[in-house]
Amino acid sequence: MDNHYVVIIPIEIDDESEDAYLAMWQDGAELMAAQPGFVRASMFRTVVPGSRFTLVTVAEWETAGHWAEAMNVCPMLAQRTAVVHASGYEAIRTVLPRSEKGGTRTAG
Repeated sequence: MDNHYVVIIPIEIDDESEDAYLAMWQDGAELMAAQPGFVRASMFRTVVPGSRFTLVTVAEWETAGHWAEAMNVCPMLAQRTAVVHASGYEAIRTVLPRSEKGGTRTAG
């Protein structure tokens, strides 16, 4: 994650509203991708039936300041289709694949 600012957004949504929300998310993500400091965003869907958070967005920004500035133009803030629980995180531990010589490598 290269010390990027990571925003993790668990989303509560009913099955009937998911397609509409995902269409809004895609449009919003494309707008966010054009903002300074944007690195990437991914949407995940749970594979566990009955989960409270059926969707989770993970977005990476170069800095918290870039993310804060982008929130001034984020169209998703006005949506009322789902309940979102956004928070920012910094990586404090990373485990990388084992090297050929054995042993895991830890960064951060």
